[in-house]
Amino acid sequence: MKNIIKIILGLVAVSMALVSCENDDKDPLNVHTTDANKAAYVRAVINQSLYLVEDIPDATFEATIDVPVDNVAQYDLSFTLLSGSGDYDTIPLNTVTTFPETITYTYEELAGFLGITTADIGGGDIFQFIGTCVGKDGRFWTIDNYTGDITGQAAQRNAFNFTVLVDCAPITDVETAGTWVADLQDSYGDGWDGAFLTFSIDGSTTTYTISADQGFEASYEIDVPAGVVLEIFYTAGNFEGEHTYDLTSPEGPYGSYGPAPGKCAN
Repeated sequence: MKNIIKIILGLVAVSMALVSCENDDKDPLNVHTTDANKAAYVRAVINQSLYLVEDIPDATFEATIDVPVDNVAQYDLSFTLLSGSGDYDTIPLNTVTTFPETITYTYEELAGFLGITTADIGGGDIFQFIGTCVGKDGRFWTIDNYTGDITGQAAQRNAFNFTVLVDCAPITDVETAGTWVADLQDSYGDGWDGAFLTFSIDGSTTTYTISADQGFEASYEIDVPAGVVLEIFYTAGNFEGEHTYDLTSPEGPYGSYGPAPGKCAN
């Protein structure tokens, strides 16, 4: 009996050790447990990650850079603009050697670094920020040699690859009250492959798509009340070259989009 009890206690101890190891593995900041192997890591806290397009000309980007462990010698921040209007270079922005430090730029300044103005920035554009961290041991850390456990979790305040999104502006160029018609098409005839169109009416959203059963097309009528804020935006799926759609406002034809439609209808 005593031997059985010892065996059971031994199995329990091993099980607890395995659980402890699993928990350590799931915490990306504790993967390297010795000072010699500990990765250089930086956190970035930004003031705002989503703007309406009309707010960008007066908006300011602000990021506070800090380190959880004093093993970082330098942090370099660059940025670019991801936009359907063109391709832009990646621009070096700041080098930080003392922590914490706050970086501040107006979006007018950021646009100027790219050779454009805020008038060239539209809904659906994305400011992408890329960080490189140099450890006091001389090793470099980027999005490419960090695991997704760190760079993919917002809770880690990822400073290696983060974005600021310019959201779609409300539709104001036509009378919005009344019935809108959304005609969706798929050139291959197998539905929209995960894509969908969203009507946001005073923040309440409804999505529309083409199912595999619907095949080539689907049409929807959307009643929009008077005095509301209307936004219409598209979320991409797979095989974007097959997707198109047309919108008709209460005043008549509003626009045709695609293949591979952009995020915003206006």
